[in-house]
Amino acid sequence: MRLHFRRIFYMICLVLACICITSTIYITLFSKKSRRFRVVPEYMREVNHAKKSLVIANQEPLYWDLTSETNKLVEKLKAINLTNDKEYKMDFGPDDLTQAFQKNYNLNIFKSDKIPLNRDVPDSRPRGCASLVYPDDLPTTSVVIPFHNEWPSVIIRTVYSLINRTPEKLLKQIILVDDASDVEILRTHLKNYFEENFPKNLVLLIRLDTRQGLIRARLEGLKYVTSQVVSFFDSHMEVNYDWLQPLLYEIVKNKQTIAMGQLDYVHRETLDYNFYPGYRTRYGFRWDMQFFETYFRPDQLKGKKDSDPMPGVLMVGPGFTVDVDYFKSIGEYDGDMMIWGGENIELAWRVWMCGGQLLHVACSHIGHIERSQPYSFPKGRRLTEMHNYKRAVEVWLGDYKIYVYNLFPGMKALDVGDLSERIAIKSRLKCQDFSWFMKNVWPELMPYKENSSIWGQISTQDGHLCLDNNDYVFSDPVLLMVKPCTGNLQTQGFALGTDGQLRATIHCVVVKVVGEDLIPHIQNCFLSQVDFWTYSKVLFLCTVNKQKKLF
Repeated sequence: MRLHFRRIFYMICLVLACICITSTIYITLFSKKSRRFRVVPEYMREVNHAKKSLVIANQEPLYWDLTSETNKLVEKLKAINLTNDKEYKMDFGPDDLTQAFQKNYNLNIFKSDKIPLNRDVPDSRPRGCASLVYPDDLPTTSVVIPFHNEWPSVIIRTVYSLINRTPEKLLKQIILVDDASDVEILRTHLKNYFEENFPKNLVLLIRLDTRQGLIRARLEGLKYVTSQVVSFFDSHMEVNYDWLQPLLYEIVKNKQTIAMGQLDYVHRETLDYNFYPGYRTRYGFRWDMQFFETYFRPDQLKGKKDSDPMPGVLMVGPGFTVDVDYFKSIGEYDGDMMIWGGENIELAWRVWMCGGQLLHVACSHIGHIERSQPYSFPKGRRLTEMHNYKRAVEVWLGDYKIYVYNLFPGMKALDVGDLSERIAIKSRLKCQDFSWFMKNVWPELMPYKENSSIWGQISTQDGHLCLDNNDYVFSDPVLLMVKPCTGNLQTQGFALGTDGQLRATIHCVVVKVVGEDLIPHIQNCFLSQVDFWTYSKVLFLCTVNKQKKLF
């Protein structure tokens, strides 16, 4: 009897073991078909959206039939183990093309070829984002990605990141617009790669015969969009987890929204994906059209969680999402702007002043390779930017354009073509004027003449030395400088407001107590208490903590 029970016990164990093994095989086989976004080690990462699974660890670096002048370089590079910056910066002799390639592409293309095309990235979203649940009926998006002479592995990594970290039902199409690249590998092999490795119609590659620039290339890609929403990307991006749903959700709530992801930084030499937990900024600008990162004002942050969307001032050009019909209704991009530069400022003015909104969506994170000059300018960068700035300034700034022309003396006489169509858009949409924008969106920017008792340079009595903000654009306090007078309002322009604040372009002059001394500084006017000044034609009198000091 005891033996009989023992046999029964062994048989039960054997059956249970078979069930477990069968279940494991079943789960392995069928979960692979049903889940595209598995979390697996990077060395065996697979792309399940492709026609066939692609194991990156078994794929050779992205070197195909390169032109003859680079073959020697390729053979040399195959022997290099790019594990740190020192190796990358090694000098291999006068025939080495490393520096030439680095100059042309402005990033470490060799390191890019050494890392997986569909690598994993750290989850950089704020706490609380991962637990958010979004509606099931979000609209689909097409992603438009222009490029000009971008290195192939960088482009392909951008595509893989979109496919791997975007819900399949939300991604309608990826539209790549080749802006007349003259790199042979892009013209001969990129299309074949996408056709061989991705489903038909998922990745569309459009080639332009002549160079159009980022702005017009994006407009060309827009013509092929069939989804309700479009996302515009640079060609050197890697999206993070659930990047798209938060953007779509904000557009569903308010169609007149341009939703922008928070940019993380991919180092252009090491290709490391970097982010700073809790780091939230927006982008501001000065009268010279320079844009920069800056903090949100305390009144904007009051009562907000780290995961809440926040209003922006300017566009984040590398990655944003917008409803297609809304984008077309407000005039898309200005197609008469050239190459790149100024389009993000002009679009931001137009959206805000014509009833829309820009949102920084904290739960959407996108990695971006930051480069000093991401695009080449056939007519020169300065002339191109002045052309674009003037088209924006003439339409949207009204009388405030004098502050811009003061900084660009040649701009006023520059012929930038017909503006009647852009002015008609402003009239049709019954847009606000620029004073509304400064009051409601970007009060940090100072119009020198308005609400001021006196404005201009602050100099010594002999007129040789002037107060100077040292071209400082950030928020934290920094010493106010004294330099030879130049007449440049951007660095040496000040205004004493009727409220007693002494302001530079985007800062207030404050006094810091250092030991027994009171030292003038400039800082963001909204981040902390400011001081008040009076002027007697000879001296400035500042009141600090009920103490008075002459300057």
